[in-house]
Amino acid sequence: MTEQTSSQDAYRMPLPPATTLAVYKGRTSVFTSSGKWLHPLFELEQEMRKGTLPPAAELSLHDSAIGKAAAVLILRMGIRRIHTDLASSLAVSYIQDTNKLLPPGGQAEFSYTHLVDRLLCATEAQLAPLSDSDTMYFLLRQRAQLVCGTDVCVQNLSAPFGKIHNLSFSLKPGAHLMVLGENGAGKTTLLRMLAGITEPRSGSITIGGKQIRELPQYTIGYIPQQTDTVGVSLSTEEVAGLGIPPGTPASERKELVKSALERTSSLHLLDRSFASLSGGEKQKVSISRCLAQHARLLLLDEPTSALDEENRRMVTDILRSLTVTEIPTIITVTHDRELAALRGWEVMQLGEQD
Repeated sequence: MTEQTSSQDAYRMPLPPATTLAVYKGRTSVFTSSGKWLHPLFELEQEMRKGTLPPAAELSLHDSAIGKAAAVLILRMGIRRIHTDLASSLAVSYIQDTNKLLPPGGQAEFSYTHLVDRLLCATEAQLAPLSDSDTMYFLLRQRAQLVCGTDVCVQNLSAPFGKIHNLSFSLKPGAHLMVLGENGAGKTTLLRMLAGITEPRSGSITIGGKQIRELPQYTIGYIPQQTDTVGVSLSTEEVAGLGIPPGTPASERKELVKSALERTSSLHLLDRSFASLSGGEKQKVSISRCLAQHARLLLLDEPTSALDEENRRMVTDILRSLTVTEIPTIITVTHDRELAALRGWEVMQLGEQD
């Protein structure tokens, strides 16, 4: 850490007029913004994901003010040369603590002109006691309304058969819920009612404030336990594109599919027959289908069942990543202890209401 600036470093020079964030590759400006709060950093993140900017390791960043929230976002993007006009002690401490976990050469170089104890904003106070990067990132995207998920409200729900009686719960957009319970507790039936496949005996389900039948098509992405029911003649590309609305231009459709498969590390399967894939590969492609259709609510029934250890780990990693990137609302049922142990998930035990 240093308070010294050098005229030889372009990113440490004064920001251009009306600019709140500037990013450089060497002396060349590659991104600027005049936005407020954290929005410039989220804009930068989006551009980096598109691949329109040089790799993070080649970038240097100058932000008008960096509190703990900005520090979290910048370090997650992988930018390691950072300067600010105004830093908070919380940001300094967070970067110092993060540097201790990074190898030599990968640590952040952080300089500032002025230092204050805290920035006067609610976000700074909210993050002050937190340390987990994923948790903080999720909260920041929620505050910025950058989650693609939707709210879910279940009231006094009873199934037409089985053990679900007068069940009530609610989820905020981007929340993720793990449903546990013994066989026969009604976990699959609950997902089928949420997907609109099974009609409840009584009670109500609203998603995004609407009844299921009123929802725009493809709002819900449902992945049942068995994926082998998909026609054997379909390719991986065709399966991943099943949820994309008809009429979507072919070029756009192909890009949506490729992007979704890439997101689940499945792009190499593009031209394979879906029937020829392993269980883990099928699960990843099924998740890709939901991503390609931009589903706002994902319903997953035992997503790691019957998978070997390596494929269980891959699916678990994808779900962990989704909760801090696209952030759809996710409801999954499972017996998998590793999956059930994921941090940050709400847990509901079916059967306890009986």
